[in-house]
Amino acid sequence: MITLFIFLFSYTLLITEKVNRTIVAILGATIMMILGIFENHIEAIKNYVDVNTIYLLMGMMIFVSVIKKSGLFEYLGIITLKAFHKNGYILYFGLTFTVALMSAIIDNVTTVLVFIPVTLAITDSLDVDPLPFIFGEIMASNIGGTATIIGDPPNIMIASAAGLRFTEFFINNGPISFLNLFVMQILTILFFKKKLGFKIDVEKIKSFDPKSAIKNKKGFYISWFLLILTLFLFIFQHQLEMESSTIALFIGFLALLLLDRNEVEEILKEVEWGTILFFFGLFIMTGGLVQTGILKDFTYFLVNVAGNSMRSFAMMLIGIAGAISGFVDNIPFTATLIPVIKNLQYINPAIFSNLDPLWYSLSLGACLGGNFTPIGASANIVALAMLKQFKNEEIKFLDFFKYASLIVISNLILSAIYVELILI
Repeated sequence: MITLFIFLFSYTLLITEKVNRTIVAILGATIMMILGIFENHIEAIKNYVDVNTIYLLMGMMIFVSVIKKSGLFEYLGIITLKAFHKNGYILYFGLTFTVALMSAIIDNVTTVLVFIPVTLAITDSLDVDPLPFIFGEIMASNIGGTATIIGDPPNIMIASAAGLRFTEFFINNGPISFLNLFVMQILTILFFKKKLGFKIDVEKIKSFDPKSAIKNKKGFYISWFLLILTLFLFIFQHQLEMESSTIALFIGFLALLLLDRNEVEEILKEVEWGTILFFFGLFIMTGGLVQTGILKDFTYFLVNVAGNSMRSFAMMLIGIAGAISGFVDNIPFTATLIPVIKNLQYINPAIFSNLDPLWYSLSLGACLGGNFTPIGASANIVALAMLKQFKNEEIKFLDFFKYASLIVISNLILSAIYVELILI
């Protein structure tokens, strides 16, 4: 009860935004520790803090801060603008589709870390509001991440537990992911019709020279090399048996060595340490729900409610996983549900002989649900932190939820229909 009270009270503060979110998360986590929710504080940190995510963020934030000085993001922005220059809607479609595609190939956090500066460079050159583009890219990163095993951490866990191959997973999850993306794009254009309905001066775009963005030729070519190396390492990280965090830290500090070795302290100041600490606190608070058995009890409750029906369990799994993943980190939640799903074969082997529909239902619910709130997924937090860092602009919790909830509910309903008609 103490854990649940601290968690719900902390989330209330996060939603109302009365107190800085980093203060809320760290105080919530430390109060849980002080009150004895965890027997061993060091073990709690080891078990529940996803250091892979935290180091990934640190390394990529350093990398982005270093290479943006070379003008690479402005260069990519001009190239993108020339490709999708007809109007605001086409530009929006082009950017969000590219983000979704990249999120299916590499981690969605890395995708937004690379694309947000490019997007801001584009909106700056056009003198338009970046908020609709950033919001759309957040949605697209999480939707695109549902398509493949490597797109989102829950998918890696699910594929490992279920023994699903990359191609098999993509064949089943890919089609609904891109359908969900299209629905999201249509809805967001309706939401932000006025802000995206601008015309782009074609003659002005023709006058844009990508080469003018290059501030330092040597630094520019080194930045290109580092960016390509980063994408290569992330795409083949499983074959190379490397963690995302290892790649990010290596690339971040290699960029520092090659491009900014005399400005280390200045670059480190640009890291969003508030976001890093927020993640730390949030992982501990979610760990409290795992430690006290609240998440486990809830999942067994779901089994009892669904009864012995593959169809009803799959539908409920999509809805519940989607709703909870908007407020609770989807990694521990997925970890809690995996053994529950595995257990179904022993509870009723006749009905649950093939668990594949349930694995895909869990993936769709957990990944899509992250779009519900600004803190529902790592990519959301990082993208909004970069918007604050570079433009000093914010999307309020309730404003985000107002638009995102309609998108997520539409996506979850579509996903449920897809599972019902295609996978079961």
